[in-house]
Amino acid sequence: MLRIRAAGERCLGDSTFDFYWQHKGSRLDPDKSVDGISLRQIVQALRRGERVMISGDVGSRLGSSLGVDLLRLGGRGGPIEGTGSIVVEGDVGRRMGISMLRGAIYVSGRIEEPMGNVIEAESDLAGYRKFVSITEALEKGIDIIEPNRMDEQGMFIEDGIIRDTLGARNPTAKGIHLEGDAGMSTGILMSSGQIIVEGSAQENTAVLLRGGRIVIRGRTGDFTGAEMRGGEVYIEGDAGSFTCARMRGGAIYARQARPLPPARMYPLSPRERGLVARVLDLGPMQTLMYSRFGLQ
Repeated sequence: MLRIRAAGERCLGDSTFDFYWQHKGSRLDPDKSVDGISLRQIVQALRRGERVMISGDVGSRLGSSLGVDLLRLGGRGGPIEGTGSIVVEGDVGRRMGISMLRGAIYVSGRIEEPMGNVIEAESDLAGYRKFVSITEALEKGIDIIEPNRMDEQGMFIEDGIIRDTLGARNPTAKGIHLEGDAGMSTGILMSSGQIIVEGSAQENTAVLLRGGRIVIRGRTGDFTGAEMRGGEVYIEGDAGSFTCARMRGGAIYARQARPLPPARMYPLSPRERGLVARVLDLGPMQTLMYSRFGLQ
C-alpha cells in the first residue's frame, strides 16, 4: 500500500499522465515525485491492484482513465480487472475519474464538479464515500445509491451532478438516462447501448463513438462527433461548430450544425424522418427542420 501526503497536486493516479502522448512531457513528467513517490509508481501500483492512501487535498483529474489498459501507452485498450483503489482523506478537485473503467475512489471530503465517469456506490469504508465507474456499474450490475438507480434496462442518474465522459467505453447493450445536463465528451469510445440526456451536453459529445446511440434533448457544444467511427447521435437542438471533425462513420441528426468537410449536411430520407420522429418524439412536420450530418 502506498501512502502519500498531498497538497493540491493534480493528475494523481492519472493513467494518461495528462495525455502524455500529446505533450511528451511538456505538461507533466510521469516521474515527478509527490511525497517521495512518482506519478508513474502510483499508476503502476493501481494497475497491480494495490490501494493508494492519500492524506490531504488533491487537485484535478484524480484517477483519470483508472482501470484502462491504454492503447496509446502500449496496452490493449480494454479494462484492467482487479484494478486497485484510491483513498483520499481530504477534498478532491474537478474531473475526478474521467473515462474511469475499473477500480474505486474513496473520498472523505468535498468533490468539485464536474466529475468524470463515476457514480456513488454503497461504501465499505467508514467515513468515506465510494465511487465506481458508471461503465463498470452498467456491466456488472453494481448497486448504486439514491437518488440514482439501476434496473435490468440500465441506469437512471438523477443527482444533478455534471459529469464529463459519461458512459465512456460502454460495451453493453444497456442504457444511461441522465436527468439534466452533461459535461464534455459524453459517450466517448462507447461501442454499444444508449445514452439519453434530458438536457444539453458540452463539447466533444460522441467523440470517438464506435456504436450505440446518443440522444440529447437540448443542444451540444462544438466538435460533436469528432473522430466518430459509428453509431447514431440525435440532437433536438443545435450540434455546434466543427461537427464531424475527422469523422470516419456514423451519423448525426440535428436541427443545425456546421460540419467540417468532407462531412456534409444531407436532407432526411422518409425512413430517416420516421426514425428522428420516434427517437425525439416529434411530429412529422417538425422533422422537416432536421438534417443528417456525416459522410456520404
